[in-house]
Amino acid sequence: MASNTTTSSSVSSSPSCVLVPQEPILPWISDNVLAIVLPTIVYAVAGGFFHVLDTFDLFSDYRIHPSEDELKRNHVTRWECLRGVARYHVMAISIGLLLNHGNGPSMVGDESCKIQQAATAIRNARDLIPLLLNTIGIDAKQLSHVVRGSSTALAHFIGGASYVPIPDATFHDRSHSNGFTALELTLAKLFIRILRPAVQYLGALVVVDTWIYFTHRLCHVNRTLYRLVHAQHHRIYVSYAYGAVYAHWLESLFLDILSFVLAGEIAQLTPRQSMLFGSAATVKTISDHCGYVFPWDPFGWVNGNGAGFHDLHHQSWGLKYNYSTYTVFWDNLLGTTWADKQGAEKRYRRVRDLTREKAGLPRAAAEPLTDKALERDAAERKTEG
Repeated sequence: MASNTTTSSSVSSSPSCVLVPQEPILPWISDNVLAIVLPTIVYAVAGGFFHVLDTFDLFSDYRIHPSEDELKRNHVTRWECLRGVARYHVMAISIGLLLNHGNGPSMVGDESCKIQQAATAIRNARDLIPLLLNTIGIDAKQLSHVVRGSSTALAHFIGGASYVPIPDATFHDRSHSNGFTALELTLAKLFIRILRPAVQYLGALVVVDTWIYFTHRLCHVNRTLYRLVHAQHHRIYVSYAYGAVYAHWLESLFLDILSFVLAGEIAQLTPRQSMLFGSAATVKTISDHCGYVFPWDPFGWVNGNGAGFHDLHHQSWGLKYNYSTYTVFWDNLLGTTWADKQGAEKRYRRVRDLTREKAGLPRAAAEPLTDKALERDAAERKTEG
């Protein structure tokens, strides 16, 4: 009887590691399908929002180009662009559904099971610390006693999980869960809830950013690729939000869709993680092509890769610069970041002047009459005078 009681207690104290199907976020659609269609929904909402701004001329002070520039410089109508964008999303959804055909819901278990597994790994890793120190001639036990006066945590790490140099409830009390210390469980929770998902998202970002940078740059370096494929995207000189993914179908497939398929597989994103990652990437793409530079743009705050950064690439004189979509890492590393801000402003202004002249409009209306524009006009006229 005593033996049966002990066994029952031991089993009940251990978390269940049985995997069960995860309930979908919405009862009428699986998480797999929602992860595929959500970026398209986000694209429609975000693109529609900026289209309203364009239509009603809202926040015009923050526009990169005057509205009339779009009519004179773009080589594709908005209707043609919309059809190309619709084709892209049909492709993306169709490929996503094809790749996920037959996939069931994610199998999940009790979080406490994952935490216990992580805590076990952390304990095993900590047991290696004194072994490694002893291997290079350092007495881990003695060093642990030396540092314990200044840091009990450091002393405990140096001594390893099996060696307890001083009694301290914070680091050595193993009554919390299956004999693990509070520190081990805290680190395990940190890993499961924050560190591992962060590494997955970062890994996916690295894959997408790297893939898009080099395939995008290849499309500009190889004249045949540019002429037959990538030039279609650059028929839009004055960008607008819902035209962000307007491109040749080969570019849509190999440059964009494939990058996210690879990122999801390499980073092992769950369907719910794919929802967040795909939606965030969609918002970033829309923001890059929206045609507005807002002072509160979060993407500009993070690394300077915002609407202004990408719009420069869409200009005839900026085609060989600013290839990156999500970060500026590869552009900065390989010297393809446009660094001459004053030179860019002069070129923008010249293009606006020429556009206005072709439209039969005076130069004074070459750009929106913001305070900055008026100040710049006054300074230049004074210099010319």
